Amino acid sequence: MFRYKKIEGIDILNSKIPSELQSWHKFFKILELKYSMNSIDEYYCDYTNIMTLLVSDRQEQYKIELSLYNISGDFNFNMANGLGSGFAIDEFSDSGIEKIFHLYSFEQDMKYDLYGEKIRVVLL
Repeated sequence: MFRYKKIEGIDILNSKIPSELQSWHKFFKILELKYSMNSIDEYYCDYTNIMTLLVSDRQEQYKIELSLYNISGDFNFNMANGLGSGFAIDEFSDSGIEKIFHLYSFEQDMKYDLYGEKIRVVLL
């Protein structure tokens, strides 16, 4: 199950996606990746950096747009196939730190280790 307190839109994923798919590693196809260094966001009312991933399950029945705001860290991967065994998100909502989300990969050919202040998910 997607059990997070502070991911915006997670309740919609919980209600619409079957429980057997409610794990980030099930969404291993990266269909689209965007990064913007100077985007204006209504949450910040200022410029911030945003990374947006469009990911899907194996059959591409469910597609999730995942946006990570005010990020720092490393992101690199082999662009041969856009596939991976998935990723994980840790939420440190009670820790008192600014960057409460940690997005990281299980793959050796997809190495990313990102920290962000806010995550928004949208089921497409």
